[in-house]
Parts: sequence; C-alpha cells; structure tokens
Amino acid sequence: MPRKLMSRSMAVVMAASLALTGCGAESPRPEPAASGASAPTTAPAPEPSPAAPTYKILGKAALTKALLPLNAIPTGYSEDESDSSDSSDKTFCNYRQPYVAKVKVSKSYQKGGGLSAQLILVSLRQYASPAQAKASFDKMAKTLETCRKDTSDGQKVSYALMNLPDVGEKSLGVRIELQGGTALQGFALVGPTLVTTGTAGVMSADADVVADLLGKQVDRYSTAAAG
Repeated sequence: MPRKLMSRSMAVVMAASLALTGCGAESPRPEPAASGASAPTTAPAPEPSPAAPTYKILGKAALTKALLPLNAIPTGYSEDESDSSDSSDKTFCNYRQPYVAKVKVSKSYQKGGGLSAQLILVSLRQYASPAQAKASFDKMAKTLETCRKDTSDGQKVSYALMNLPDVGEKSLGVRIELQGGTALQGFALVGPTLVTTGTAGVMSADADVVADLLGKQVDRYSTAAAG
C-alpha cells in the first residue's frame, strides 16, 4: 500500500502543478504606432520590426489534437486515460490568477509501477488573447522568485526555479520536492497559450526529458495554431 500511495501522491502534485498558470496582470506593451510622417532628416528612419507570429484560437478538439501523442513520448510509457484531466485550481503558494484559461487540455503517460513509477504530463492552456496569456505567465514567474514552501494535497512541498533552454516567447522550469518524490515542470508562453510539460517519479525525474518534451510540444502547438 505505501508504494501505491506514493505513486498516487506524485500524480496529484503533477496534476495540481498543471494549474499553476500565473496571475497578476502586467499591462501588455502597446504595439508601436505606424508613422505616417517622414523621419527627421537628422536621423535615419528605423528599420521595421519583424512581424510577430500570430496564432489562431483553437477549439477544444483541435487543441487536444495539438498535444504530444504517444509516439513522441520516451520509450516505455503508455497513455494513462484515468489521469488526463486538468481540473485542479491549485496555484504556486495560492497566488491569484488574473485570467482564467478558456480551454484547458492535457494528457498523462505512465511507466512502471510502485516505487519505480514515472509520470509524464503535457498540457495546453489557451487564453482569450496573447495579452492574457502573457500576464498569466509573468505573474507566475514573479511569484516563483519568492515562493519556496507550500502545501498541496496535505503534503509539504518546496519549489525551486530550474534552468531550461529558451523555447517559445518565454519559458521557465520548476523543481517540486515533496515527501517521497520529485516533480519537474517546464512552462512556455506561445501566443495565447501556456504550454506545460512535466515529469515526476519517486526514485527519479529527468530534467532533460522535460526540456526535450517542452520544445516538441511548443513546436507541435505552434504548427497547429499558426495563423
């Protein structure tokens, strides 16, 4: 029974961490106004900035299809249909979210059992606009600068920022330590959506897996939502 409980506790913490999507709005920067007047003769006209990518707002079916499939997950994992919901409203240190995602989808994959069990979760949380998604990401990042100790599902939890390669418009990683295991999460901002990948295990959790899957999930979502 202890082994089963430890495996379940990791799944609970990982599911909760998928809801940690940020709040505390940071006002979006206005787009540069198009200038209709000639540039002053004393200075050259500035080079036009490259147009930022645009992304379509996807329906739930299309967003679900944009999640990484089984063949993109490391060898040995199988899809866990019983743990694929993304319904937790727990946030890091219980901070307030400024916006609620309009569409939330996720999948989970599991390998092994008992003390050797390992879990992978991938999630997409789509907001009404890129500005809302950015505000959510920025608040989450700000919160994690000071949020270190927490409680989740009755367990004491500690957080630490984790280095990950830059993907999307912004990205960050979080190491989550709890009694009996470790969970690692990667978050990336892409247009109106927060992309999340994570892994957890009682005996091991690999940050390289998180980084690799985060890059793949960003690419797959970007392709699906390209405007």
